[in-house]
Order: sequence, then structure tokens, then C-alpha cells
Amino acid sequence: MLSGKQWELLECFAALESSEGGVPSAEQVERMLEALWLHVRLTERHVQPLVVRVEGHARALQEAEVLLTLHELMAELECFPRGSPEWFARLGAMEDAALAHVRSLELQLFPRLAAALDAHEQVDLIRALAATREALWMEMRRTRRAFRAPEDADSCSIS
Repeated sequence: MLSGKQWELLECFAALESSEGGVPSAEQVERMLEALWLHVRLTERHVQPLVVRVEGHARALQEAEVLLTLHELMAELECFPRGSPEWFARLGAMEDAALAHVRSLELQLFPRLAAALDAHEQVDLIRALAATREALWMEMRRTRRAFRAPEDADSCSIS
């Protein structure tokens, strides 16, 4: 389930790159941010504990750092006017980090995690992912907090 959503996320990035005029629409950006936010939250809640169990704390810390980077880039992206050089720099960095993260999960972690889980644990994981995704989707739709451009970009602090 998570694997399929990851490819949807990458499709969102591809759609941004193929935007007319070079600047993606607000709707395309929002769709990508929603997909990335959902992916990051699902990974934090369900994959990270498995990584600790199967791969150990050092590997889990590496993945946590990637997720933190994605959080930071999403926040920074909203602080700059869409289409500005700073905005495009954050978008490019976010796409690179997301692509590397997805490849790492698909090629390295998922096969090891799948081998470490028995059939019952795999079914439980799929159910938990589906339930969490639905809850997060509803929360996101209800609050829309992280996906609206701030009224005043000065309210963002980028260090």
C-alpha cells in the first residue's frame, strides 16, 4: 500500500516539472505537498518502528533525518513566493530528497521489512496504514493548515 502511494508522490513531482510556463499551478503544488505530507506521516508512524526493530537504531536515525529534512523543505517551500529562485531551490531539493528516500525504501528497506514480518504482521501493517492514511486525510482536509501559503512570507523564519 505504501509503495503504491510513493509512486503517486513521484508522479506529483513529474507533473510539477512538466508545468506550462515552468511554474507549477497552486493546485499542483498543493497536491504534491499533500502527498508528501501523507507519505512522511505514514512512514513516521508505521515504518520507523519497524526499521528500529529490523535494522536497528542507527538505520532508523538515518531515515528519521531524511523525514526531518522533508518536513523542513515543505515548510520552507511555503515561505517563498511560488516561482521565485528560492522556491525552486527548495522544490528541487525536496524532489531529490524524496526520490532518494523512495528508492531507499523500495530497494533496501521494504524487502528486508517484508522478510522480517510474518503474514499476520503484514496484514496488521496494511490495515494500520489504511486506517492511519484515512485519519490523516480527514485531518488534512479539515485543517488545511500546512498547505496554504502564508499571508505574509515575513512570518516564516528561514535560517
